[in-house]
Amino acid sequence: METYTVTILPENIHATAEENATLKKVFTENGIKFEFPCGGMGKCKKCKVKIVKGNSSEEVLACQFKVTEDVIVEIPKKEQKYEILSEGVERKVVLDPLVKKRYLDLPLPSLEDNRDDWDRLRGNIGLKPSLKVLRELPERIRESNFKVTVVTWEDEVLAVEKGDTRREILGMAFDIGTTTIAGYLINLSTGSEIARVSALNPQTKYGADVISRINLASETPDGLEKLHAEVINEINNLIDKALSGTDFKREDIYAVTIVGNTTMQHLFLKVQPKHLALAPYVPVFSEPMVVDAAELGININPNGKVFTLPNIAGFVGADTVGAALACEMDKYDDLRLLIDIGTNGEMVLGTKERLFACSTAAGPAFEGAHIACGMRGATGAIDHAKIDGEIKYTVIGGVEPVGICGSGLLDIVAELLKVGVVDKKGRILKPEELSGEGEIYKDRIREINGIRAFIIEENTPTGQPVYINQKDIRELQLAKGAIAAGIEILLNTFGAKVKDIKEVFLAGAFGNYLKPESACKIGLIPPELEGRIKPVGNAAGTGAKLALVSEKEYERALALSRKIHYIELSAVSEFSRIFAKKIEF
Repeated sequence: METYTVTILPENIHATAEENATLKKVFTENGIKFEFPCGGMGKCKKCKVKIVKGNSSEEVLACQFKVTEDVIVEIPKKEQKYEILSEGVERKVVLDPLVKKRYLDLPLPSLEDNRDDWDRLRGNIGLKPSLKVLRELPERIRESNFKVTVVTWEDEVLAVEKGDTRREILGMAFDIGTTTIAGYLINLSTGSEIARVSALNPQTKYGADVISRINLASETPDGLEKLHAEVINEINNLIDKALSGTDFKREDIYAVTIVGNTTMQHLFLKVQPKHLALAPYVPVFSEPMVVDAAELGININPNGKVFTLPNIAGFVGADTVGAALACEMDKYDDLRLLIDIGTNGEMVLGTKERLFACSTAAGPAFEGAHIACGMRGATGAIDHAKIDGEIKYTVIGGVEPVGICGSGLLDIVAELLKVGVVDKKGRILKPEELSGEGEIYKDRIREINGIRAFIIEENTPTGQPVYINQKDIRELQLAKGAIAAGIEILLNTFGAKVKDIKEVFLAGAFGNYLKPESACKIGLIPPELEGRIKPVGNAAGTGAKLALVSEKEYERALALSRKIHYIELSAVSEFSRIFAKKIEF
């Protein structure tokens, strides 16, 4: 088979490609960080690159263009700083970490006291030995004159350290989202947070949604290995980043807690997620897992442990358990609703007596995917807007706009509804159909690529207008309709009305940045709940931290996962009817 040279600008990287290989494959195999939101299906049109040929050039989709000769490819330079949510609602708990250190000043052996080394160490604590610890024990305790620190998890000894090292014990909590990863470095001797780090999930290069990644893992021989390696490598990068500038080292980290949706949990553990995408959507496991860090390739103390919180069902994972833990959904006498809007939308409704959960495929539109000018919450994204005689907006980074993120899309549609440019069915009216307040915006309504659109801003760095079109509004309607339908079905299942909900916890990046009034205006959340909405930030990450620093909270998370009853919306006969009703504004 013929091979060709692909030169990638502006980095001037030279790669070799087999004939008919796509640029997507070339980029992926050569470590080029480039996103393919639709997983390379050619649908989102957001992987455009320039093929440089002498003095001429043409724009192509990297996922579709096949190499049939030596080519020079120019990747658009995107200096974007992503807004990754890592803060969440905090509460105090009694410090009792999963992994503990105990200092022991052991009696010296003598002819009168010639017990074996292990019995001398164990004393009255009731610990179990491991072969690795036993092999190191005789030298370790004698080098330190029998003054040692024992590292334990439950009744297992993970390590024996010389001297008193009780202050040198760290843990990390991770929330592995479909789009982003957030990490928290915690001092387990004090419970204080040392560092907070985050990054885009590198798996996004294989697709913005979980289905794209499940397909890759199940249909490509090395797909599962690739996806697993991506997340492990990024977690190790974040560990290094969190430790930089401190006096601590990797070996001081003995515990890592992990939350993520069910697919992310499977990929993290390198467990085949194939059947999550096939009805009846059965996961391989839901139980919490405790794994040796070394087995996963996590670069902490080689004797450290990794704890994954439990999943609830195929599309309600440990991140929802973590969020429910952070919000204490198991303590209220009156009704509470938790909505976590990310790439998917998970909801939990109930009281301390009964809890129900469901999941909707709502996130892509809210995160800018499948939207003409959509983008993630990054530099250049319109994140909020107001239409009142003129169009006012704010842009992340304070620069000129290049696109619209989810919260901006929500505001714009809510405002267009208010001024009458968009009707309740979601239709952008023709200029001649506008009346009253809406008439002053008729010059902003145009046809772009054959689709009716509303222009937000024409003066942009790219020279292309930022706008929303009719298709974007339909995408938003589908997303908001799914969540609104999920809320109604949870209420019906519980036997309650909207007015019975005392408080709405809004979690996730999108949930944290959206305006409650916009969410209620378009019907994403029932309008009567507008004054009861409480943003709780990255509640999933907070739950992971709580489980790390408190054994009681960890056990509480396990109990919550067993208590929350999952409702599969596709199995609810009235879902289609309710969904159709909720699509309208």
